[in-house]
Amino acid sequence: MSKSHLSFLGMLLSWQLIFVPTSLANQADGTVKIGSYLTPGLIKNDGSGLFNQLNDAIFSEINKKHTLNISSLNRAKNGIKTGALDAYFPELWEQLPGNKDQYIVSDPIFYKRIILFTLKNSQLSHISDFEHYILGAVRGFSYGEKIKSNTQLKLVYHENDMVNINLLLNKRISGVIGGFPGTVLAVKKMDLNHQIKYDLNKPVAVLESFYVCANTKKGIELCQSINQALNTLKQKNKLSLNKETGKSLFSPTKLITLKTSK
Repeated sequence: MSKSHLSFLGMLLSWQLIFVPTSLANQADGTVKIGSYLTPGLIKNDGSGLFNQLNDAIFSEINKKHTLNISSLNRAKNGIKTGALDAYFPELWEQLPGNKDQYIVSDPIFYKRIILFTLKNSQLSHISDFEHYILGAVRGFSYGEKIKSNTQLKLVYHENDMVNINLLLNKRISGVIGGFPGTVLAVKKMDLNHQIKYDLNKPVAVLESFYVCANTKKGIELCQSINQALNTLKQKNKLSLNKETGKSLFSPTKLITLKTSK
């Protein structure tokens, strides 16, 4: 064999020695790979989001190393299919096609409250009041099948909550349908609590938020471990979930407090 061939083989072996052990080490140490996507107030790049901290608390109870890969919802879903991720969150049933029994999911980790936002002097207070009025919504946001399938509602979709709130202030729409904490944070950021009213205790819809795990033996075991961790957090009074009202409370190290506006 020529020296050039030997040199080429040596280069290949050196690359293998660099990369293969690293890959095997990641598998051996049991690190769980979780996917997620930026969500106002919930998932943040700096790790301070409420769901960042809830995710950390869950895996602290499971006692497993984990990494959180923040990209996009579509990439997270694809990561499950390709095996690049073990699970992703938060997910909603509205965003999953087909039947529920097709998916491996955790118990609810939080409930998403869908809330109506109107001007202070508005007489519109129920979702049925808006069947002849225009409601602002955010493109790509989930509001639940009941609202999505209501053909009587006139929903106009925009880029974000702030656009909708501004349209409401200018009376170009009669209300905004939003969520907690995203839309609430937008109202607070714009310092408009004195002009906008909403009631967190009267959601128009309550949606389950959960992890989706890979449809494998490992994925099933992971979702079971997540469920056990959720139960432990509830027993420790660190997590409280009410399916009827949608009220969900988590007490992380750095508690995020958002007061209800009347």
